Amino acid sequence: MKVITIGIKNETEATREFEEAFEAAQKRLPFKQKTGVYFTNLEAARNFLTPKRLELLHVIKEKNPKSIYELAKFAHRSFPSVFKDMDVLSKHGLVKLTKERESPRRSVHPHVSYDAINLWIGI
Repeated sequence: MKVITIGIKNETEATREFEEAFEAAQKRLPFKQKTGVYFTNLEAARNFLTPKRLELLHVIKEKNPKSIYELAKFAHRSFPSVFKDMDVLSKHGLVKLTKERESPRRSVHPHVSYDAINLWIGI
């Protein structure tokens, strides 16, 4: 089972990790890149991972729509609202959007490559 992590880190911890990575990059030293999506507070994570966006992720995984338009139809939502949510999810790495060159309309195929989301909250 492939899992993606969404986490909450306080600003101090996020800044420290950024500084460590930046310093390693300046010195050309290897460093372990953190994978996942991180926020500085729970409210920001809630605003990002809305019930409607979670539903879209589920529909993509279950029905494998061939386009965002088809995803909107499966989810019974308007195309503009689904398109906006896909843009946000893809920018944060939760959805991969692939342009289909063979299709007459050059549709964009949404894909989810994980099976679960792990919500990590540091204390």
